[in-house]
Amino acid sequence: MTNKSRNCSVLSLALVASLLAACGSEQKPTEPSPVKDTAFGDMAGTVDKARAVEGQVQDSKAAIDRALDQNENSTAQ
Repeated sequence: MTNKSRNCSVLSLALVASLLAACGSEQKPTEPSPVKDTAFGDMAGTVDKARAVEGQVQDSKAAIDRALDQNENSTAQ
């Protein structure tokens, strides 16, 4: 690859990258939630969110375990 073609490739890539960067979302950014008066701020609610979905995760795991057990039993015969 010659120096001229390399420069042309880099220039083309830079042009495409700048055009893509200019095509931003029209959606306005949401306002951040106010920081709570704790040392952890927004992280305080993450444990509650994790507890809220724990049941769904356990149900999904149980379904996968049952499917694996059925697959093992059918292939063993």
